[in-house]
Amino acid sequence: MLKPVLALALLLLVMIAPAQAAHLTVTGEVFYRERIALPQGATLYVGLVTMPSGNPVVGAGAAIPIRGQVPLQFSLNIRSDTATEAGPLGVVAEIRSGQTVLFRSSAAVPVDLLAPGPVSILVTRQKLQEPVPEPPTLDPRLIGTVWTVTSIAGSPAQSDTPMTLEIAPDLRADGSAGCNSYFTQASLDDTALRFGLAAATRKACTPRLMAQETAFFAALAATAGYEISGNSLRLLDAAGIPLIGLVASGE
Repeated sequence: MLKPVLALALLLLVMIAPAQAAHLTVTGEVFYRERIALPQGATLYVGLVTMPSGNPVVGAGAAIPIRGQVPLQFSLNIRSDTATEAGPLGVVAEIRSGQTVLFRSSAAVPVDLLAPGPVSILVTRQKLQEPVPEPPTLDPRLIGTVWTVTSIAGSPAQSDTPMTLEIAPDLRADGSAGCNSYFTQASLDDTALRFGLAAATRKACTPRLMAQETAFFAALAATAGYEISGNSLRLLDAAGIPLIGLVASGE
């Protein structure tokens, strides 16, 4: 009777042995060459990956709070069955600040879980993404309105064909200069408004109209800002002196 009981006990020991198998431990250090102090609250992440694919091994990674500066010592506990089930393995590391990766290993360091020894992991500084600046808010009063020129440098605009200016949402500006049609590119930042050199058709008109057109293009090129009051628009130079007076068409 004793032999069957002993055999059953041995069988149970064999069955539960894998569940009670000791964890393997990978130890080592993580370092970088830059002379940079880590911010408070930074975290070290160390994990196993399969070689050579670099795929993370599920359950074989840990985030470790950082105390002090490099080299950073770590100890990673891994289930013993990982050594035989996952195939060739390597260790990777990252240093994070919140969700931002500051340093990362460029390649996995090979490790043998059946004969683990201390590993040394070099991490390199990661280029932080620059925040994308928000585009300036376009003044809805200025954009998409057809403005009619009423004066240039204080002199009333005189032309059988209305002189106009319209700025599109993409800041392309065009209109009529009284004789020729023109287009240019505007740049807008708050109340700062500027125009590039205007390109125009080459129609010939009276000397008076041509002189007025030349003055209009020169005033556009000197524009540095603007003011809107009701239905009136004034284009200003860098000193705030009015260059061109305009009113919204249809007013």
